Amino acid sequence: MRPSEGGRERRAAGRPARVVFWAGSFELAGTQRFLLSLLRGLDRSVYEPIVFSTKPEGELLPEIESLGASVHEFGTGRSPLSPRTIGGLWRAGRFLRRERVDALCCMLGITTLFGPLVGRAAGVPVVVNSQRNMGYWLRGRSRRWLYGFVSRRIVDAVLVNSRAAGEELVGRFGVDAGKVHEIPAGVDVAAFESARRDEELRRELGLENVRVVGAVGKLSRVKNHALFLRAAARVVGSRKDVAFLIVGDGPLRKDLEELAGWLGLTRRALFLGDRRDVPELLKLMDVFVMPSMSEGLPNAVMEAMAAGLPVVATDVGGVSELVVDGRTGRLVAPDDENELAEAVTSLLEAPGRAAEMGAAGHERVKAGYDVGASVVRFEDVLGGLLLAAGRGPER
Repeated sequence: MRPSEGGRERRAAGRPARVVFWAGSFELAGTQRFLLSLLRGLDRSVYEPIVFSTKPEGELLPEIESLGASVHEFGTGRSPLSPRTIGGLWRAGRFLRRERVDALCCMLGITTLFGPLVGRAAGVPVVVNSQRNMGYWLRGRSRRWLYGFVSRRIVDAVLVNSRAAGEELVGRFGVDAGKVHEIPAGVDVAAFESARRDEELRRELGLENVRVVGAVGKLSRVKNHALFLRAAARVVGSRKDVAFLIVGDGPLRKDLEELAGWLGLTRRALFLGDRRDVPELLKLMDVFVMPSMSEGLPNAVMEAMAAGLPVVATDVGGVSELVVDGRTGRLVAPDDENELAEAVTSLLEAPGRAAEMGAAGHERVKAGYDVGASVVRFEDVLGGLLLAAGRGPER
């Protein structure tokens, strides 16, 4: 499960290899941020990136367009068999064939189910799937069967962001281990190192003279912010000098705000919505929490570690590949509010130990998860697949 060698040093014969990244929309989420990192870092003399979307909207869209990647919409409906979905897939296939695309990288959700079939039908030489979570969205026997079939028989490779995701592909879906390549999303460590502790921002948020515990992520069921709030209420039971930041937005925001009120956290839990100053917000925190039900290799945890924070996280998916229990933070059982509250409280009460864990986490991410290395790994894998397909890049 390691990348093939070659890629960055090679050059395409005649023109750069055309690579389509088939994403969804462009909200501030992990897969979309990884796409942004690839668009920033790819060697444009070797690869010409093109982006497909099912819904061309979201906070990251202007930045993606500013990087010179063309964005094309091929919308899908509520059902895989709806006329809108079928029409969108047909138009996507026509584009792939007409533009003589060299490689198709399907990145998220429905695109990883039907995108590879469209790519093969259109004659794309290299078709790649991605698994950037632990498959919690694969509900229903037919959907799981199709995903397994596509990953085993249709694609040339599956890119995963964690060892745990790769093991699930092999063990649960029967994918040949040789087709699985681990490429963490990576994080721009320097951006989090250089962020400053903004005292004006602290005053603006009303965080003077309090310890700060924070969580960053989409407000959706799988991220389980309800667990974070229930644990927060228990922490407040023993400490009155703590505030809680919830950074991110999503369909459950109203429900979570109501839960915070019911738990007596109205003045202590701040819902900040989507923010572009996450590095600065992390610098205000003393402890970072990831309460998810399911994860691959969470970007938010990598970013918190890059900022030097100790992390308390549920032990799901690939989280333990980042958080070393007792060394860079604490791992707790999923959906156990008592254990989560105890872990947070223990770090608040031992700031020296918490600082040591944060420093160890920073070094761990810097050494193994810098985004530049992830882009190189992607180029190596893709370059090897293109060479095997006879489509360059050649030296």
